[in-house]
Amino acid sequence: MDKRRKPARKLPDVRLVGRAPVIGVLVGALLGCGSVLAQSVTVTPSLDTSLTWTDNAGAAGGASGGGEADWVFEVSPGISVSRTSGRLNGGLSARLRNLVYADDTDRNSSYLSLQGRGSFEAVEDLLFIDFDAGISRNNLSAFSGGASGDRLSSQRSSETRTWSIAPRLESDLRFGEAAVGAVEYSSRGISSGSDGLGNQNVETLGVRLSDPGGRRFLGWGLAYTRTDSDGGTAESSSRSAETLRGTLFANLSPQFRLRAIGGHESNDYASGRRTSGDIVGAGFDWYPTDRTSITATVEDRLFGRGYNLGLNHRMRRSVWYLSASRDLSSTAQELGPGLTEASGQACLDFVSNPANFPEITDPLDRFQLLLNCIARLTLRSNAAYVNQSLSAGFSLLGVRNTLSFSVSRADRSLVSNISSLLPGTDDFQNTDNVLTTSATVAWSHRLTGTSALDASLTRTNSEGRDSSGLETKRLLASLGLSRQLGPQTQAGLRYRYQKAEGSTDYTENAVTATLGMRF
Repeated sequence: MDKRRKPARKLPDVRLVGRAPVIGVLVGALLGCGSVLAQSVTVTPSLDTSLTWTDNAGAAGGASGGGEADWVFEVSPGISVSRTSGRLNGGLSARLRNLVYADDTDRNSSYLSLQGRGSFEAVEDLLFIDFDAGISRNNLSAFSGGASGDRLSSQRSSETRTWSIAPRLESDLRFGEAAVGAVEYSSRGISSGSDGLGNQNVETLGVRLSDPGGRRFLGWGLAYTRTDSDGGTAESSSRSAETLRGTLFANLSPQFRLRAIGGHESNDYASGRRTSGDIVGAGFDWYPTDRTSITATVEDRLFGRGYNLGLNHRMRRSVWYLSASRDLSSTAQELGPGLTEASGQACLDFVSNPANFPEITDPLDRFQLLLNCIARLTLRSNAAYVNQSLSAGFSLLGVRNTLSFSVSRADRSLVSNISSLLPGTDDFQNTDNVLTTSATVAWSHRLTGTSALDASLTRTNSEGRDSSGLETKRLLASLGLSRQLGPQTQAGLRYRYQKAEGSTDYTENAVTATLGMRF
């Protein structure tokens, strides 16, 4: 068994207040662990430049109307640090983005864009620490502003910063066939340049003890979780929830296992009143082949029927996935590293960068990560809600062509009627129910060994499912050509079209030429 990586498969999210400590931990861990570590660390300085002509310079901010044409020049020095072996694994990619407008100089901006994540085995086979951090400027609102993933979306109000740190004690226990115990603490925080997404924090403490049975017929598991969250505004008071679950496993075969679930939960999500109730559920895990997994869990919860369904199938030249879930959630819990820019092109740029997720070397696994990134729908809110989501997608990989397709649906409902207490820019301020559907198709074709052509199309529709009449439809399409000019130099040319109808109406055509160098 590989002892260098022991990811917690079903751990609660890990969070911490304050971005500086986590970024410092990430950088220090990657660069400051002595000469042995330095020998296996890859540090890559870079310089990215671009020149964009747009016929609607206000589109990135969601400004209505025809807008005015402008030229935008960007120069972004950056650095990437990665390590993929030993007890420390991770990557950090940072760029200082500088955008200069030829005519409307009031739109000029400079800011740090950062994405990093890592895992450290502090004590062998016992203490593990996961951490991540991210800074980006990207519109997360379902109804207002420009399209998610617009490279020119550089307004300070759209800046989102996420960070987390998650220590956990995990060890094999000396009873049963394969007993495992774990104590986990996680802390994740979000801060934003807009009051529509306040400074949110989620802290989770979990204790797990299980012996699934392995080759025995029966197994068992116990899990306790406590979550404390801050909605980010004075009106949205702090919330807490506790769950205790017991699971009985029946291993019908090495590939098929049944689960019976019983437990108890309590929370104060409903207008601050503490409520409690029993958890009753069942599920199964099925692994018909080494490349296919099917899992399903259904439970009766305080908020009604909760479930988590998943299907993953990997073939030699394709990856397929389907997932559906219904559970309590929040923006702080849904956003993660690299997912603050969840659009087709932004996800493609992030996933394709080797400095991000350096431990994922299999191209099929990276394309599955791409689909999961695209499927992550965002919402700008400080409230807790019930999220009923569905996503599906596939990637077909040929010798020269790759085709990816994904569809997503997220139906989010407020746990309690507090919309009138939320900030005016909160997506739940005028509606208690937000439904967002999205579909993305992406295609790439390798023309030669040094050049490639790619295209993507994303359609998103968000609506308030009540009498509010809120609805925003967005369309984003792009066509690009990239060419490797040398071992460390790449150039590209991209055309982009976007259109929005609803709370803001606009269209934009933009052409961007890029030149990037690695040193």
